[in-house]
Amino acid sequence: MTHIISKKLPGSRILLLGNEAVARGAIESNVEIAASYPGTPASEIVDTLALVADEIGMHVQWSTNEMVAFEVALGGAICGKRSMASMKHIGANWIVDPLMHAVYHGFDAGFVLVSADDPSGHSSANEQDSRYLAQLAEIPVIEPSDVQEAKDYLNLAFEISEELRLPVMFRLVTRICHSRGDCKLGELNRKPRDPKFHDDYYSNFVLGDGIVGPKVIPELHALLHQKNRKVEDIAVRKGLFMIEHPEKMTLGNYKVGIITASAPANYVLDFLKNHNLRGRLGLLKMGLTNPFPNKTVLEFIKKYEEIIVVEEGEPFIERQLSMLTNGIPSLKVHGKLTSTLPLEGELNYTLVEKAISNLLGVDYDQVPNMKIDLMAEASKVLTPRTLTMCAGCPHRGAYYAAKKATRNVSNAKYIALGDIGCYTLGMYPPLRFMQDVFCMGGSIGVANGVAKSGIKEPIFATIGDSTFYHAGIPGLINATFNQANIKIMVLDNEVTAMTGFQPHPGCGETATLKPTKRVTIEDICKACGIEFIKIVDPYDLKASVSAMEEAIKFDGPAVVIFRRLCSQEYLRQIRRQGKKLVPFEVSSDKCIGCRTCTAAFGCPAIGFDRDRKKSFIQPLDCVACGVCEAVCPNDAISKKDVIGGQGK
Repeated sequence: MTHIISKKLPGSRILLLGNEAVARGAIESNVEIAASYPGTPASEIVDTLALVADEIGMHVQWSTNEMVAFEVALGGAICGKRSMASMKHIGANWIVDPLMHAVYHGFDAGFVLVSADDPSGHSSANEQDSRYLAQLAEIPVIEPSDVQEAKDYLNLAFEISEELRLPVMFRLVTRICHSRGDCKLGELNRKPRDPKFHDDYYSNFVLGDGIVGPKVIPELHALLHQKNRKVEDIAVRKGLFMIEHPEKMTLGNYKVGIITASAPANYVLDFLKNHNLRGRLGLLKMGLTNPFPNKTVLEFIKKYEEIIVVEEGEPFIERQLSMLTNGIPSLKVHGKLTSTLPLEGELNYTLVEKAISNLLGVDYDQVPNMKIDLMAEASKVLTPRTLTMCAGCPHRGAYYAAKKATRNVSNAKYIALGDIGCYTLGMYPPLRFMQDVFCMGGSIGVANGVAKSGIKEPIFATIGDSTFYHAGIPGLINATFNQANIKIMVLDNEVTAMTGFQPHPGCGETATLKPTKRVTIEDICKACGIEFIKIVDPYDLKASVSAMEEAIKFDGPAVVIFRRLCSQEYLRQIRRQGKKLVPFEVSSDKCIGCRTCTAAFGCPAIGFDRDRKKSFIQPLDCVACGVCEAVCPNDAISKKDVIGGQGK
């Protein structure tokens, strides 16, 4: 069944996820090339486009990393095709090098970078604000505030990009990406353009004079500044600012203006509606935040004595406003920098209501003390829970085997560096395998440094299959080149599981499920000069322990690939095939309550009855991996006898 985003239904109103609205906006904007690397909260943009790519005539791909995705889109724009690269905010760090070059070039087609920020770090390691990256690169930032604007503003971003011949950042936040809303569809406007290579940089500058360097670069930088000076007027013309002033500054109205952008604009609008204050305060909703629209903001603030800035992420707008109003000492600016709103974390309606109400001196509904006391009491009796891998996750078996190997070989002493993915959860109880985690590919790179520090214990780097292709290969080559005695555990669950089961170069299929050449991890390791390579099934605990023991004893960089399909993807496949699992169970007679299965292994399908002092397995959670059978020291776990209903 065709996804509704590809339907020719102009004027129809449908319920869309924010990322789906961006995908629809790309279709309506005649985007012909879309590339990405999976990263929450941005993943569903290309997930959705991949479903309809062939139907609408768009090339859609999952690239090996964000830098490659950006470069793919850049190549499309150079050839006259509207192109888009989408990624999460941390992924945008990878594109700084090509981005800083691209701004000096000019293309015949729109080129948009979609960066999805994640305030509060719901699925991220930081709260980084992408607007500062755009400020560094000196490119426009367009910020939608709801699902409808997520679709409509994307087309405006492409129009601005083409008018200025500049990349444009389309900044989203989690509550735009992962909220659903009513969205009115527009025309599809699918008109393939004939490809034609053109780049202003070489056409107008370098090739023209045959000179590069200090003669050309300042000229290009000056041209970039000229382009930026045009942005605000273009944004005004395209209606990217919503401005409201009270009709009269009378008694009953407030000499207070609110400046907002992105998702928090909805909290502001709800506050004004709920308190019957719409039309009694000034309101400037910004759809463009970089370059900072000085003329628009100055014209707005001159009517007010106080301004409150409500924005998501860093106080980007507030800092720009403070610099702009430095010569207006009578104007008071409130926001994150004045602790009117919190500097950290995601905003919500309650925070915004409290901040504006306190500033205006109006009443608002506060949380009753009884509710606060009740929540405090509830927190005392609720069972604390940690993050954990899924039942049957092959990574759990890999980590358990590695820990057992270190007990056998190095008296349980070792240093392990982790990476970004499902396997990061190996840091948490009860496994607690890794001591530190940094960035994509960082496990191998950091392990190289640890190895050269003089540490005598075995040094591990854990990395997933998709992350290995993304960023692990250079560090692996470095280990060979610089003779770092590190042990790399590649946790290969044959899919990009953490972000929604997207394919990667080792899966043998593209984003649109077309067959392609499978690039194997072991072949890459051989090409990188790794002499010790073992491939094991993490469900085979004995073989996994043996492989890790050999790797630890090997003098030099060693790779153990733990290969087993993600348990959740496996469940999806067998459900489609109509197959049923036979779960494992615990024999009450044999279980002595040692809790090895829960306190050391920690599969969430296994529980412990404190009254009976016996372990048990929830049959609906068990995926029948069988690793717990090997983990149990008392042979108390076995596959359930479905006929008699008793354990063997």
